[in-house]
Amino acid sequence: MSVIELNYSGKLIQSEVGLPGSKSISNRLLILEALSEGKVKGIDYSDAEDTRTLVHLLKHLPEYADAGAGGTTFRFLLALLASKNGYEGVLTGSQRLQERPVKQLVEALNSLGADVKYAVKTGFPPLIIKGRKLNGGRVFIDGSISSQFLSALLLVAPAMRDGLELIPQGKIASMPYLKMTVEVMRACGIVVEMDKNGIHVKPSSFKTTEIQVEKDWSAAAFWFNCIALSGQGAEISMPGLTLKTVQGDALTGAIYSFLGVNTYETATGIVIRKAKLPTKYFAYNFSDQPDLAQAMAVSVAGNEISAMFSGLHSLRGKETDRIVALTQELKKFDVKITEPENGILKIDAREAELYRSPNIKTYEDHRMAMAFAGMVIKSGTLKIGNPDVVRKSYPGFWNDLRTAGISIK
Repeated sequence: MSVIELNYSGKLIQSEVGLPGSKSISNRLLILEALSEGKVKGIDYSDAEDTRTLVHLLKHLPEYADAGAGGTTFRFLLALLASKNGYEGVLTGSQRLQERPVKQLVEALNSLGADVKYAVKTGFPPLIIKGRKLNGGRVFIDGSISSQFLSALLLVAPAMRDGLELIPQGKIASMPYLKMTVEVMRACGIVVEMDKNGIHVKPSSFKTTEIQVEKDWSAAAFWFNCIALSGQGAEISMPGLTLKTVQGDALTGAIYSFLGVNTYETATGIVIRKAKLPTKYFAYNFSDQPDLAQAMAVSVAGNEISAMFSGLHSLRGKETDRIVALTQELKKFDVKITEPENGILKIDAREAELYRSPNIKTYEDHRMAMAFAGMVIKSGTLKIGNPDVVRKSYPGFWNDLRTAGISIK
């Protein structure tokens, strides 16, 4: 496994960052583009590995389709292939993805007329798929496991004979991502009604349209992290990023204001600046923005404050068990971190030793690599294992970090 060494000279960061397109929007739009048979066209798709994998699989529809480590890639493609009349094949993914449950989505698809079976272990990939036109109708599904299950069903609903009446059970995890799905579908001309009882997709046709993919707020979070760990006056501009967005992670600015980071919207994008000292205590429920938790945990640790994070239940089923990964790596800086209840992290960094230079494990998780990279601003030097993992969502991250004044070797 390769390792890179980061070094920070202490010079105040003043930089411009070219963020990638939103991976979440790109993956949703690609499914709708495929269903529309050319009527819908996305512009400036993400160059993330997950998205490039989805582009390749949609183009070739191989009999053995490997989605890699991408959860959305796998789940969205599963729904599409299951609804594609005449397709027959196997859908699989990385070893970690084969450990991530998919039973709820498979059962929902089969209840709507699909023919999906397990190739090895019940409830988990790989899957054997015989595609057919789905009947549609009403389906009940647990919304607390992953909003991606619900989004996958919604995205292929326009191809169902009777449309779809989706009735989520329990509290919906990552609700902003579900709302994103609905808004992207509406932009493509699909009639979607969403109320307290469920989500209804009527049989409807796509309109001919081109849709610009927004810059990625989830990627922007790692630059908020860097500025939160910097001295007053540090500044990063992110052209193309906007507060007028369907992305739930646009709340990053409001959340990071507690750590002394101010956010400004300009005519060309977003500018963030370290303006004041952070609060001494921070508490937040991340159930709607789980992808921000790792960057925020590092920011809290680097500012030597205490925090209580809740709503982290979904982090155990991501690219790695992110709660375990965060706990192990923050301890290398003498940060006290405990989990008093499932999905809650208590962080005490008041006696942290930030000037250590440990080797950071990334657990094959792109967000671990990018979150901990910012800690070099405090430690001066830092080593990151398996740096290529950032290709999953933000292939240009290390180049952008160099531009910001961090040397990498």
